[in-house]
Amino acid sequence: MSAELAKLEDHIEELEAHCQAGELESAEKVLTNLDLSLKKIFASDDINLTQEQVAHLQNCYANISAINDRLRQQKGDVTTQLSRHLGNKKKINAYKSI
Repeated sequence: MSAELAKLEDHIEELEAHCQAGELESAEKVLTNLDLSLKKIFASDDINLTQEQVAHLQNCYANISAINDRLRQQKGDVTTQLSRHLGNKKKINAYKSI
């Protein structure tokens, strides 16, 4: 069980790095691995967690939530920038066609 918890922490650190670098596709792949690790932990028949392990999982949850919020913000920013860029491009093309 502790090995799975260590993997979980590694995935969170990797996800954080991709999030900070703006590598959204890589972050998505790591998020899939993170999801599999979580499912493996909670699907275990012997899920007797110590108080330390519960605290660790709560900390991981808080980190995942914070990263998720940042990814949503980044996605919104990219959407806004893309919309602005496409709008400007249409205006330039309309000007060129005159």
